[in-house]
Amino acid sequence: MTWRRLARGELSWETLRCRSRILEWTRAFFRERGFLEVDPPIAQPYPNIDPNVFPVQVSDAAGRTSGLYLHASPEPSMKKLLAAGSGNIFYLGKVFRNREGSPLHRPEFTMLEWYRVGEPAAAVMKDVEDLLRHLARRTTGTEEIRHGGKRIPLPHRWRRWELTEAFAELLDSPIGDTEALRTGLSGKGIRPAPAETWEDLFFRAILDVIEPVLKRMGAVFLTGFPAALAGMARRREREAGISERFEGYVAGVEIVNGYEELTDPREQEERLVELSARHERQTGVRLPVDPDLLDALRAGLPPCSGAALGMDRLVMLLLGKETIADVTCL
Repeated sequence: MTWRRLARGELSWETLRCRSRILEWTRAFFRERGFLEVDPPIAQPYPNIDPNVFPVQVSDAAGRTSGLYLHASPEPSMKKLLAAGSGNIFYLGKVFRNREGSPLHRPEFTMLEWYRVGEPAAAVMKDVEDLLRHLARRTTGTEEIRHGGKRIPLPHRWRRWELTEAFAELLDSPIGDTEALRTGLSGKGIRPAPAETWEDLFFRAILDVIEPVLKRMGAVFLTGFPAALAGMARRREREAGISERFEGYVAGVEIVNGYEELTDPREQEERLVELSARHERQTGVRLPVDPDLLDALRAGLPPCSGAALGMDRLVMLLLGKETIADVTCL
């Protein structure tokens, strides 16, 4: 419990004060750039649909499962606001995900999510670069963070590393070739089970091969994710199998995921139905698609890009801590 950790000195009040200031500076950063802060309901009638995210469902007073889910991301609500003409918006608050637990994962965590209307993914990547430098200056007086005993500079422009290049360089494998990927992983001493799918192998490659290299690369964006793993992202022009999605890492810690938004309502519905089916195949539970979100997309989601950033991880990095438990009241 937090009070016991505070009483024993395992969590300091100054850490919590620093965390509070970082959240305040983050809000000011976006407000000064003309963004509107929004506060959508946390309990929603439809869940976020992602085969790798497990929603938390609310129970009623008798313990019966209700028709509400705690949001895993404010994305559906924010896209409805965008379709209604909100302009640039941001959210800073709690989200919830089941089956989460590690030094970098908790079932409840604080997320920053924002959207820029009429701008490409590069614009929100610049927001990430500018925000982290700004927060580092306010927190430490430098444009760097310290992690694992090392100083990590936060340059004006982070390195971009295309996933197709990373897979070719580290695994000698095309990103979408299941057997070549299996061979590449085996060459690294990793022995995938015969039943593992391409998606299983892809995530093995990210976790066991690419992320260890990212620890030595400082601040970097992985770009060009497979479209099959970016259910709400726009496909690239002339590269139908690749999406305009990125993930940002600092010292090997993933802190942000973003993309250019898919605005075609028909394609989005098809993708959400497929994601729900994949979730059912993996868990036995079929998640319903939000018809109100589809109506909003049909009304017209403007061209836009957005990103979601884990604030607990960012605070951890800014304060030189090793786990998010060191910077949260959980």
